[in-house]
Amino acid sequence: MNWIPPELQVTIPSERIAQYPARERGASRLLVLDRAEGRIVHVGIFRDIVQFTAGDLIVLNDTKVIPARVEGRRPGGGFVELLFLVEGNAEADETDEVETLIRPSRRLRPGLRIQLPGGASLELTVRCSGGRWRGSWKEAAAGEGFRSWLDRVGASPLPPYIRRRPEPSDRERYQTVFAHWPESLAAPTAGLHFTPEILDAMTERGSSIVRMTLAVGLGTFQPIRDGDLTGHRMESERYRIPSETAGAMNSAQTSGRPVTAVGTTVVRALESTAAEGWPLKPRQGNTDLFIFPPYRFRAVDRLLTNFHRPDSTLIQLVAAFAGWELVNLSYRTALEAGFGFYSYGDAMLIL
Repeated sequence: MNWIPPELQVTIPSERIAQYPARERGASRLLVLDRAEGRIVHVGIFRDIVQFTAGDLIVLNDTKVIPARVEGRRPGGGFVELLFLVEGNAEADETDEVETLIRPSRRLRPGLRIQLPGGASLELTVRCSGGRWRGSWKEAAAGEGFRSWLDRVGASPLPPYIRRRPEPSDRERYQTVFAHWPESLAAPTAGLHFTPEILDAMTERGSSIVRMTLAVGLGTFQPIRDGDLTGHRMESERYRIPSETAGAMNSAQTSGRPVTAVGTTVVRALESTAAEGWPLKPRQGNTDLFIFPPYRFRAVDRLLTNFHRPDSTLIQLVAAFAGWELVNLSYRTALEAGFGFYSYGDAMLIL
């Protein structure tokens, strides 16, 4: 970790960082934290969420993870790992000019050609910062576009704290069951626990479910490096609030119906839109909103989230929502109860 907030009084052992998801989505663990009561009110399994969100407006992020991770070979035989940075660009199927993060990046130079799976190749053209390169992708078969090729040969871009190679099962499990728009380099992990049956059960209990889209980019892995939170800059990410969702949010705001955001990405999109004032309007744009304490929430009443890295922007958002005292309580409780942490770990519902 580069920096750990002094307010966090919990150490997460490396063996508690989940390397695989729960065997069944709905069987992952759930901790429920009540802000008004200042205590943990439930420790159980994820499908218990139905009883705590009855009647709520549930907002999901329906972005889809691109299989952007590819292994290539340099001239002379050395292997490199490429992460193609194609987030938020779902229409770019026929492009041949691409940007990629390459590891290791030493001894790379413009003009070098990297051999890729399926007979494709990438000729490096421009070195960018942070191990990024621009290059010219050459198709593997006549008529096959870049995105079609990537979908065929790529692997899931698992975060670096999952210390194993992606497996075929990750193509399904590092993806929500409601994923639709292929624009992201990381999953909106709070949504990984849902099954169609759980979503149906929530509807039967009077909840309404709406969707928005935020394309999760590489910046989701960028840690905070020091205590000057005002100096940290989030990478801009594209988002869309459709008219149905904006209308449902406006109705909830008028009637006092609780809004449950499924994940920090939903919070950032809704709060970015609410900053423009009520009533919310359908919106398509970019956000680099970094939420950290203190922050006044305008759009969200409840938050479903996973347990995050101490040096992440995500834990700062959770602390802004619940307060550091309750964050520490929830993390200690989760450790004692045997929860898994981070992307493939368990979940917390904050009421």
